[in-house]
Amino acid sequence: MNIIYVGANGFPFGMATIQRQLLIAKGFVLQGNTCLVLSRFGVQENKKIIKRKGKVEGVHYLCSSPVAYRPSNFILRSGNKVLGTFLETYYIIKNRKLKTKNILFTVRTSLYSTLYYRGLSYILGYKYIGDINEALGATKDASVNDKFFDKYGQFLYDGVLLISDSLMNSYKSKIPKLKIPVICDIAKLDEIDAVNLREKSLLYCASAAYLDTLKFVIEVFEKITRELNLILVVSGSEVQMKTVKELIQKSTKRNYIHLKSRIPYNELIGLYKGADLLLIPLPEIEQHKARFPHKIAEYTACNTPFISNNWGEVSNYFSKDNCFLINSYNVNDYVDKINNITFEKAKEISDRAYKVSKNNFDYKVLSLKIHNFLKEI
Repeated sequence: MNIIYVGANGFPFGMATIQRQLLIAKGFVLQGNTCLVLSRFGVQENKKIIKRKGKVEGVHYLCSSPVAYRPSNFILRSGNKVLGTFLETYYIIKNRKLKTKNILFTVRTSLYSTLYYRGLSYILGYKYIGDINEALGATKDASVNDKFFDKYGQFLYDGVLLISDSLMNSYKSKIPKLKIPVICDIAKLDEIDAVNLREKSLLYCASAAYLDTLKFVIEVFEKITRELNLILVVSGSEVQMKTVKELIQKSTKRNYIHLKSRIPYNELIGLYKGADLLLIPLPEIEQHKARFPHKIAEYTACNTPFISNNWGEVSNYFSKDNCFLINSYNVNDYVDKINNITFEKAKEISDRAYKVSKNNFDYKVLSLKIHNFLKEI
């Protein structure tokens, strides 16, 4: 099969969406398919390290726009985006192959882009397949675009990968669908060394957009009675990061909170391995029932214990046997559990979670399922 992977900008640089895209693309290549990851334009500002086209971990990629970084000049930046959009279509046409199945594979995009890709794939004879890993239309402040996508987007694909039972149940169209959970590369993560942290440390990693959950984490940390540090790995816009820093400064334990942002991927994984406990509290709302945080695959593959609450996809793979599981999203419940954890015995729990990750989340295991699914469409 010949697969063109579209929908996300900035590849190969980025966090959850880009990491999932890379892992799925590696699976395509592993199964003997040709794959090109195509971005409309870049989002990184450091032009010295960014190449317009190349190969990363066996996956070919190309940025459609003339320059692959984010120009500082507004006019140049806008022109670059426009050219990238037009040139993307050119490259989709150019890379279509004869005598094989052509697939236009995409991450979740705007409804407008979804309609555009649907029309283009129909004209060019591509099968149009989506990888959907959240339901943004379920939030109280959801945009009209997100609401319409969640309602009508499912009817525009020839097939979909869905990350959760919640999404599987919400997609009522008769198109083929396959549940694919979070993904990781066990072998790659095994090779990264742990960062040596001198003090016992908790770690929380998330986008600054999840501000309410960050407030929850800080409140939990303030109420913990044992001596611990809190490492926050948070990235976001300049305005969002200003708010994050203000939250930390207001904390009664601000001297024990260490903020990191936009760090190299290997350092991030090293911190996961060096921390004593990884935090992933899940607000009990429909949005978090539909999603499955990518970092859970990385947490478990790093063989570090994590704490979460029994919500959404977490309950399908984890129990009190392989993680520190809280019954509900409650500050005091988290505080009580963390105060009573015996870290020296946590290794047995993380070993069992590692096995869950190896059997269910490793891209080599999932790549064959995806390959067979695409062959039948």
